[in-house]
Amino acid sequence: MSRDLRPYAGLILGGVLGSALVQAHTWNTRNTLLTQTRLSQLDAQHWRQESLRLRDQLATINRANARKTYVQTVNLEVMKSPVPLIDVEAALEPYTESILGVSLNDVKLAMVFQLFNGRRIVLGDHIYRVEVKALLVSPDVVILLHLAHLGRAQRS
Repeated sequence: MSRDLRPYAGLILGGVLGSALVQAHTWNTRNTLLTQTRLSQLDAQHWRQESLRLRDQLATINRANARKTYVQTVNLEVMKSPVPLIDVEAALEPYTESILGVSLNDVKLAMVFQLFNGRRIVLGDHIYRVEVKALLVSPDVVILLHLAHLGRAQRS
């Protein structure tokens, strides 16, 4: 009663060899995928660094080419003006002209205040002292003034 076990042995041997081949193929695929993952990570890191470098370069270019804002107009407003505004503007024109075209980064409130405050101007037959009450510095500078009457101008 000896049974022939060769077919079973062949079946077991085939199963073991098939499992070994599947495991070898799976191991090879895993190693290939791990290598590709490492290469992809290195590539992603390279492009991230390149993107940061380009962003820095773009920021540098934008800072260099930043559009500067300039003083475009100077508006004088006189509180309870004893004289026509056009006369006040004409008398203070040399000072308002000196502000026009200056970059807003260079304009200082104290500078504008000192330029106008305490200034003495002759309008008609009278002398007035200019008192600055308020300043707004923007592309359109607004200066709120008060004129203090000091007396009559002497004619020669």
